[in-house]
Amino acid sequence: MKINKPMIWLCGAIIFAFIIAGTVLTFSNQAGGTDEREEVQMPRERELPGEEFITRHMRNEAGLLKTNLKQHISQNNEIAEGEEALSESLGLWMIYCVEKGDQKLFDQSLQMLQHFLKDGWIAWKVGSEKPAVSTNASIDDLRVVEALYLAADKWGDKRYTEMAQKIGASLEKNQIVDGLLGDFYDVRAKWASPVMTLSYLNTVALKRLANDNAVEHAVYAQNEQFLKAIPLKNGFFPFSYNIQTKQYEYHQEVNLIDQLYILYHRAKEGHPSPEVWKFLKEQFYAHGLLYGRYDAIAKTPSVRFESPAVYGLAILAAVELQEHTFAQDLYFRMNRMQTRNPGSVWYGGYINYNTMDTHIFDNLVPLVAERELYNEGLLH
Repeated sequence: MKINKPMIWLCGAIIFAFIIAGTVLTFSNQAGGTDEREEVQMPRERELPGEEFITRHMRNEAGLLKTNLKQHISQNNEIAEGEEALSESLGLWMIYCVEKGDQKLFDQSLQMLQHFLKDGWIAWKVGSEKPAVSTNASIDDLRVVEALYLAADKWGDKRYTEMAQKIGASLEKNQIVDGLLGDFYDVRAKWASPVMTLSYLNTVALKRLANDNAVEHAVYAQNEQFLKAIPLKNGFFPFSYNIQTKQYEYHQEVNLIDQLYILYHRAKEGHPSPEVWKFLKEQFYAHGLLYGRYDAIAKTPSVRFESPAVYGLAILAAVELQEHTFAQDLYFRMNRMQTRNPGSVWYGGYINYNTMDTHIFDNLVPLVAERELYNEGLLH
């Protein structure tokens, strides 16, 4: 057989070109996302990269969602770290399971919930070597309630409704102070906090409980009207409200997580927040990003870090407000912070490569937001 040398050289050149291209692509993806918008192809029912990362790397020995990638031992029982698990994380995971349409995964999350749940009261964290915490967190309880009702709507399982009713009954019995929902109830001290952290107030969940007669309609109505009437100072929402003294607390350094939660909860009730929303959009389009915290007076960044969770919450708010282009723009910025190289051990994670660590919140909120974008047809 006669060998055609020019043909061999041509084939070799083509193979070499593919090798070089693959090397460049791998290096580019290792850094995280991409600079250009890409059409992301992902069937809705498939596992997203963030889900894969959480399943592989963010579980403790009990199978619960741990707080940090790296092991930490907290010196303060009021702070969750390392292998400890948060009810906040569980609620977000439950929302994701419903949005994904994965009932099996959702039912597995209910098994996790049993580690936190006692007579409708949910511990805000579990897994500490220190004495078990004696308080809950209303924002986490309400998120679990919302997920349970969404699951009941989707799959028609009465177990979900019954569990939501039990949690709602505990909230109404133990945490209502002068008609408003306080931050927590201490089961050991039998004492309800008279302070309401305003980002905690998820009245959509309260509405579902009221419609189900699990809490009084008057409780929902009073809290919803309170949410609607939250005042601004220097264009930002207050941080908290003392129900007994009727005083708002404003912070000079505002955390966008808090601002976005309030804005998102208001949006879900049909209450716009044009001044705060305008600030967020102007900052993003002027600088191409959002920082984690801002000075309330100067309205300039007070830190130099970005937060995946900030982008995730902003995306959820943008979708709720039908700001689809803004939601997509936020996503492609957030996507750059995620490890997208399938060959990386940290594929799907929002890793701080300086510390080689990540917090579960900075992975769950973006995951929920990304799934929401697929469900809305804004990603394909």
